[in-house]
Amino acid sequence: MCGRFTSTATTDELMRRFGVTIKQNLRPRWNVAPSQSSLILFRDGLHNRAINAQWGLPPAARGNSFLINARMETVRVKPTFRDAFSLSRCIIVASGWYEWSAPKTPWHIQHFDGGVMAMAGLLFRQHAQLRFVIMTSAVDGELAQIHHRQPLVLDAEAEAVWLGGSADAAAACCKAAPASWFNWYRVSPDVGKTALDHPELVTPLAGDALLPAAPDQGDLFD
Repeated sequence: MCGRFTSTATTDELMRRFGVTIKQNLRPRWNVAPSQSSLILFRDGLHNRAINAQWGLPPAARGNSFLINARMETVRVKPTFRDAFSLSRCIIVASGWYEWSAPKTPWHIQHFDGGVMAMAGLLFRQHAQLRFVIMTSAVDGELAQIHHRQPLVLDAEAEAVWLGGSADAAAACCKAAPASWFNWYRVSPDVGKTALDHPELVTPLAGDALLPAAPDQGDLFD
């Protein structure tokens, strides 16, 4: 799954990376949590737009939790997600995500070069409010030592297809990103506190090195 993520790129970096216009000055986010807002990209006619949206769909019944993820394996048949998959896909701009291998044992997973990543998502309009969920896939390779699910991270070629292609074309983008794209390391359990949002949250714990080593360029994409 994906229950927390980071989004620390500057406005200029994102405009260069995704070719969109962003008018607001973005502050780095070190601990984006469900129910909070974050920057997403979506297709508006012939152009991509960047806008803030809230993470998660409110629970249908009291006592249930927010719906924050959609499994790529079932997204086209689940009533909650299938229309959004066909009509309103989005990209969540991220610098990494957190995952817990055990209670109070969080890890930060990032692109091997520390760059921006594009997480596939679905966009919903509810009562004049924009909301999103993050798509997930089965985990790949050594990341299984941390958790059995991971965000659906798109490669550069898939980004345009995800935002503007047909549902069938988007379905072809639903492939688990290989573990060789990422490195990961232990971080402080403080990331579990939603009120905290500062760069020390992504500081590696003493003695925990970045893993694995950076791959060859030929290993980056399927």
